[in-house]
Amino acid sequence: MIFVAYFLQVRIPYWLIVLAGIAFMLLNGNISQPLSWVYTGLFVVFYVFSYVQSTHLWRWPFTRYATVALGFALPLWYLVKMRFNLSWSTYAEEMINYMILVSLMYGYFKIQDKDRRIKDRLFQSANWDALTKVQNFAAYDRAIGYEFRRSAGHDADLSMVMFDIDHFKCVNDTYGHLAGDEVLKRVASTVASTLKAIDPKVVLYRTGGEEFNIIFPNYDVDQTREVAQRVFDAVKNLTISYNDVDINVTISVGVSALSVKDSNPLDFYKRVDANLYHSKQNGRQQITVG
Repeated sequence: MIFVAYFLQVRIPYWLIVLAGIAFMLLNGNISQPLSWVYTGLFVVFYVFSYVQSTHLWRWPFTRYATVALGFALPLWYLVKMRFNLSWSTYAEEMINYMILVSLMYGYFKIQDKDRRIKDRLFQSANWDALTKVQNFAAYDRAIGYEFRRSAGHDADLSMVMFDIDHFKCVNDTYGHLAGDEVLKRVASTVASTLKAIDPKVVLYRTGGEEFNIIFPNYDVDQTREVAQRVFDAVKNLTISYNDVDINVTISVGVSALSVKDSNPLDFYKRVDANLYHSKQNGRQQITVG
């Protein structure tokens, strides 16, 4: 149980641990012993503390960890000493061995915890855009591949929006690249917040410099057009302040749904991109659906 709590970090329902303790007492024929009930109760509480420590271990110093472990080990082993009439020397020996094991467990778990956090950071850097804090092209590429196969295999709706920021180069040239970075961050956060309010399952991806894609699983083109309009309006109403200058931006948008003629995700992407290009070539600041 303690191994499961520390190393696997599995939260077993506490009532199940109590049942396991009762079953163990029945199996050993000592369910009528008061000490067995006290031991089982202490063991359940120990499991709870062990699980909490395992999920927050990196915040706790070794002294606190060892103190909690020792605080439960002393009464647990004392109950064993009373039940089996062990000598004090045996009790002390078992406690020393236990603390050695606790130290080894702490070191091992700290290594595992550090390794997990490194992997989490690598995953974040591989899938998230550092500037805008939205998912990047690599994440988009995996997602559109998965959604394309799912939609084609189950005859499910799939739509996509592609947009970029109008005259973004002019923003960089006029106010500087740091201003351009601020525009990208604010536009991304505004669109992400708008999407979250509509449907938390819809994800925004930064797929280029000022280009973004949004994948809409189980959305037909009419539903997607409505969301695209809300995104368009949210950005249009956005005022970005930078160095005492207010910058207003707009976006050009392309919208399309998956077609039976699409043999791969790239065919789908090209059609959405063509609709975006149509918006840009015809005055920008508009939505093209097709």
